[in-house]
Amino acid sequence: MYSEQTQSYHTSNHATIWRWREAYQHDFAARIDWSNSPKYEDANHPPVAKLNHENEILVHSGETVTLSGQASTDPDGDVLTYKWFVYNEVGTMNVGRRGVIELQNADTHSVSFEAPATDKVETIHVILQVTDTGSPSLTRYQRVIVNVIPE
Repeated sequence: MYSEQTQSYHTSNHATIWRWREAYQHDFAARIDWSNSPKYEDANHPPVAKLNHENEILVHSGETVTLSGQASTDPDGDVLTYKWFVYNEVGTMNVGRRGVIELQNADTHSVSFEAPATDKVETIHVILQVTDTGSPSLTRYQRVIVNVIPE
């Protein structure tokens, strides 16, 4: 189980990119490899993060929400790792800081959580992060916008 309460929050105007730093540094290193490798198979290529459903869904408060990235693939055949997290800065519900949401199995291709109670339509943005095991490891993302409506 993964709880948003355990995630660090960065609030300065420079800190919002910290969560993406390793991914973009590895992406830059891979681009250097691509320019120095005469053959396609000599370099690592990014995975394809793919959802098994629409990227915007509508749910009711109290409903169990299941999101899946099982359709994700890697062009090099590398093993994939998964991480799901709430992207609090853009959602209207701001669930992570209130500790309202717990992502179940956030390190697998599918995640679930209970939609929090609300008195008006609110949004939760959930990010699927897919990373391959190549060298350097490469990461790609998909966002799911969960629109939560009152019961």
